[in-house]
Amino acid sequence: ENMTVTAQYTINSYTVSFVDYDSSPLGSDTVEYLTAATAPADPTRTGYTFSGWDVAFDSVTADITVTAQYTINSYTVTFNDFDGTLLGSDTVEYLTAATAPADPTRTGHTFSGWDVSFDSVTENMTVTAQYTINSYTVTFVDFDGTELGTDTVEYLTAATAPEDPTRTGYTFSGWDVAFDSVTADITVTAQYTINSYTVTFNDFDGTFIDSDTVEYLTAATAPADPTRTGYTFAGWDVGFDSVTENMTVTAQYTINSYTVSFVDYDNSPLGSD
Repeated sequence: ENMTVTAQYTINSYTVSFVDYDSSPLGSDTVEYLTAATAPADPTRTGYTFSGWDVAFDSVTADITVTAQYTINSYTVTFNDFDGTLLGSDTVEYLTAATAPADPTRTGHTFSGWDVSFDSVTENMTVTAQYTINSYTVTFVDFDGTELGTDTVEYLTAATAPEDPTRTGYTFSGWDVAFDSVTADITVTAQYTINSYTVTFNDFDGTFIDSDTVEYLTAATAPADPTRTGYTFAGWDVGFDSVTENMTVTAQYTINSYTVSFVDYDNSPLGSD
């Protein structure tokens, strides 16, 4: 009979292959013509953030390969001082090196570097300045510049002085500068007070006449010359023009001599003794 014959079709199916940045397979989906494929879960890549796929697959018309796309991560490197004070920061991409600020300074310390490496950054990080404490030499000298000793100490610590020095005619009174909190190389000089001595002036019989207190190597002043019946004052028994200690000075005398004249009734001399 007369008849109509109609063409029949089967809709095509296509495979959408999902691959990672390095072409490793992530999954696939087989879909009919003009339908959308379903992507696998978003892939991960160390140091990168997934940003999508390189081609659309919402209306598939052929077998296609879809490749994951990424943006490289950026990280902030924060540079802090020893006390947490911000010194600077640098934002760099994954696996690149950060640039440090100028070397910081710290009183009494020397900058020795940073506590962690930042030449291949993989995350946000804080880098802290490291220091070594400075050491200083304290030199102890005598009044004439003679070295008495030295001590090397760290910043803000106290030096240990040598034994108290001695000086003839003087008493040690301390040091000219403090060294209990050292902040630099210093020279410390011994200080002295000059000694004073008493010169006691006595008469021949030990009777006290006077005294004078004078400094080391200076001269005492004697009292007025004493008198003694039948004698003439002849001076003092020891010198006191350069006194070096407490001392007693005794008056010295020479005995007087007298002439006895014998005369007659008319005053004519008869002799003498």
